Amino acid sequence: MPRIAIIGAGLSGLAAAFRLSETDHKIVVFEKSKGYSGRAASRHRNGCRYDHGANYFKLNCNEVARLLFEDLPTDDLCRILGDVCPFDESGTIAPGDPAQNAGAKWNYRGGINTLGKLLVEVGHLDVRRETRITGLQVDHEGWTLSHEGSDQREKFDAVLLTTPAPQAVELLGSISDEKEIITPLMAELKRAQYHSQFSVILNYAGSYPLPNGAYALINSDREHAIAWLSHENQKAGRVPTGETLLIAQMAPAWTQDHYHEPLANIIESADNAVRTLLPEVHLPRPQWADTQRWRYAHPHTAASLEAMKPGSEIGLFFAGDAFIGKGRIPRTIETGFVAEKNLRNYFGEG
Repeated sequence: MPRIAIIGAGLSGLAAAFRLSETDHKIVVFEKSKGYSGRAASRHRNGCRYDHGANYFKLNCNEVARLLFEDLPTDDLCRILGDVCPFDESGTIAPGDPAQNAGAKWNYRGGINTLGKLLVEVGHLDVRRETRITGLQVDHEGWTLSHEGSDQREKFDAVLLTTPAPQAVELLGSISDEKEIITPLMAELKRAQYHSQFSVILNYAGSYPLPNGAYALINSDREHAIAWLSHENQKAGRVPTGETLLIAQMAPAWTQDHYHEPLANIIESADNAVRTLLPEVHLPRPQWADTQRWRYAHPHTAASLEAMKPGSEIGLFFAGDAFIGKGRIPRTIETGFVAEKNLRNYFGEG
C-alpha cells in the first residue's frame, strides 16, 4: 500500500487528500497548527463567529462546485448579501462594480473553516495536528519525515508540499540528496512573494451598517491604511442581535510599518482608521477586539506549477496558492486536484 505524506492541512492539501481517500493509499496529513483550512480561518468569541483570514469564496469552476454541492453536506452553506464597494486613499466610497458583484459570495454559518472540517470528516482523513515537520530526506526507499520535538522518523513513498512557499523552501533546504532536482525547485518557489497583513476584529454595541448597505469595502488604490473592511453581520448566524462585528484587514504596507508594535496599539490604530473611513456612522469605542498577524497572508506573485514537475521524478509534488499569486479558495483547491491527479499517475493509476 503506497504511503503519501501531505504537509499542510490548508484547503489544497485537504482537497488532494479527500480525492486520494478514494484509493487504497495510506494518506497522512501533517499540520503544525490546531486547526484546518489554513488561512481560511475562523474563531469563536463572546457569542460571535468570524473569519479572520479569507472572508468568502466564489465558484467559477464546475469541479469545485461539485465538491461543495455534491460531495460535501450543504446544510451549513450560506450566501453573503450586499455588495463589495471600493474606496480610495481619501476615504471616498464608490458604488460597487455590478460585474464584480454579480456572482454569489459563499460561506458557512459555522465559519469558513467549516470547509476544511467537512473535507476531513467526510473523507475520514488522517490529520495529525500540532505536528510540525522539520526535515525531509529522500533515498531509494522513499521519503523520511522528521517531526519537531520527536525522534520519530516516518517513511513515505511520496510527499505533497502545500505550505506557503517560504516554508516549503525551508523544508526543501533540509534535503541532502537529489540537489540537481531540489535546487531549481527552491529557486522557483522563491518567485512566490507574500504580503504580510494584520486582521483586526472590532466588536461594537449597536447596529451600524456599512454605507450603501455594503457587505464590504475594498481599497482600490492601495494607498489607505485599511485594505478591506467587512461586516460580519451579513453572514447568517454570526453576530448576536444588537452588536456589530467588523473585520479590518490592514494594508500590507501599513502592516509592515506596524508589524512589531504592541497589539493594543494595533487595535487602537485600526479602530481610528475605521472610524475615519466611516465618519457618518458614529461608531462607539469597541466592546472588545481580536487580532491575527498573518506573516504569509496571501501571495502577490506566483511560482510556476509547471516548473515543479521535475519533483515528480523523486515522488515530490506541490500545491497551494503559491502557484496562483492570489489568495483564492477555489483556485487553491484546484491545485490540490491537480496534485491528486499527478500522484495517481505517479503510482500508475492515471
